[in-house]
Amino acid sequence: MGHHLGARPPATLAALFVTAVQQILHAGATYTVGMVKLARLLSWLFALQALVIGAETLIFLWRVLPTPYRLAAAKWTAPLARTIAVLAVEPAALTVAAIVLGMASWTTLRGKPWARGWAIAASLIEILLAIAFLLQIGFPLWLLLGQGIAGLFVFSRRDVLAQMAAKASPPPRFPGDGTSRLAAILVRFSGVGGALAGYAWLVRWADAGGLPTVNSGLFFLLTLLADLISVAVHELGHAGAGLGLGMKLRAFIVGPLDWSVREGKWEFRFRPAALLGTEGGRAGLLHTSAADWRWRDVCMIVAGPLANLCLALVAMWATVNAEGRPWEPGWELLALISLISAFKFVGNLIPLRAAAGYSDGALIYQLLSNGPWADVHRTFSTVASSVVTPLRPRDYDIEALQRATQFMKHGNEGMLLRLFAYFHFFDCGRIPEALQAMAEAESVYEQSKSNLPEVPLEFVFGNAFLKRDAAAAHLWWERMEAKNLRRDSSDYWLARSALLWIENHVKEAREAWNKGNAMAQQLPNAGAYEFDRYRFNRLRQAFDTSSPPA
Repeated sequence: MGHHLGARPPATLAALFVTAVQQILHAGATYTVGMVKLARLLSWLFALQALVIGAETLIFLWRVLPTPYRLAAAKWTAPLARTIAVLAVEPAALTVAAIVLGMASWTTLRGKPWARGWAIAASLIEILLAIAFLLQIGFPLWLLLGQGIAGLFVFSRRDVLAQMAAKASPPPRFPGDGTSRLAAILVRFSGVGGALAGYAWLVRWADAGGLPTVNSGLFFLLTLLADLISVAVHELGHAGAGLGLGMKLRAFIVGPLDWSVREGKWEFRFRPAALLGTEGGRAGLLHTSAADWRWRDVCMIVAGPLANLCLALVAMWATVNAEGRPWEPGWELLALISLISAFKFVGNLIPLRAAAGYSDGALIYQLLSNGPWADVHRTFSTVASSVVTPLRPRDYDIEALQRATQFMKHGNEGMLLRLFAYFHFFDCGRIPEALQAMAEAESVYEQSKSNLPEVPLEFVFGNAFLKRDAAAAHLWWERMEAKNLRRDSSDYWLARSALLWIENHVKEAREAWNKGNAMAQQLPNAGAYEFDRYRFNRLRQAFDTSSPPA
């Protein structure tokens, strides 16, 4: 016999209604998250295009700088008036465009209250530049027109800008980290100004030698390519030194190219959102022993900036000797590589704090200093090494770990340190202390969530399995789902299994447990993965020996 919707019992109808509402809300949240990501991409495009236009303006002025002196002795004519108009109007218009684009990028990325007006103005400028392409200004028409229309659509949404503002607060600073916000501002402005002035000088030098130059659109692409090459060489410096010192490579990321070990296996991912190089790169290297860990870290970190210095010198030599050589057509790319690499060499050695973390100079300063920073770096180094050594959470130096947690009371580092303490106590069977450490980690997350990249799955598992609090576990699950976390990890299925069990969905909980446990059994024989298998066993024992609370 067939069934129709009206024949369903009221409980089933209510469940269907709730499920439908949840799916609609999740789709809306996913749509908004996508809009926020697009807004951030457009903001970084504004910044890069402001730099490109600024460079073009400097180059234009540098090329025509002697002209006014020659015009002073010339007779006033209509062609002379047109020449003066071009000399005055075009740089002024480009300067205004660069300022608006730069302000739009800065205000949106920093969450300023007037961001909406600047962003809409910048989007309109993109459309005007697309129209001006017909006059051979040089940017690709499709890129500018599409960016301008997308900007008008995205930045007209107040909810998107509100979410960007919520995540735009600067990362917390800790005492004794060696950084200064004033130094960070000076480095950024002097670096950008120096790079633009240096490139303008190189272009004038190229004009004198008859070397060819590219248009603005190709210059934009060359800038992105030069930045990726510079980042790649920087990370290769870290990786080469680390491998030479006996460390193990677990991740190598350059802009959108991501090679990382996940669930014990190397995987490659292409991340389009990082095409602009806004996320830089990373070489994930882990110690295989605790001996001389600090000295090895310092040597590995210094190797990155030194690789940039070598690249800058080689690229500059190739640039100034490009005339008549086979690489002459690519002199502009070589010049950009040299300038960007030189900036990365200097900028990375200055202690700075950015959204992505500390600069190499700051890390070196902290590693060489005594006090709480030694405990912090030692703890993170120890925990990271547990994925390539037999070290388990129960083997952590809990005294050094607790000193580090007392020092770092907020931010992502503060939350992670408390989670490490939770793992240690859990692995030692000291459950009350584990719950206390988890509660502290949750508190730090609530205080710093606008700056944190994701919701730890352990908040779901710990509340469901250890605390037996279904409501809290479900709340953390919803927060985690809103972040669109990957669902192909054993940790994901462990958390989901515990949540289903505490909500009395025993059959579904066992199915999720089977999926996650099969993944956990395939993980390498290392301490961190042994702890994962231990948690799966503990959860399975709960399935067999007890029932979840009603």
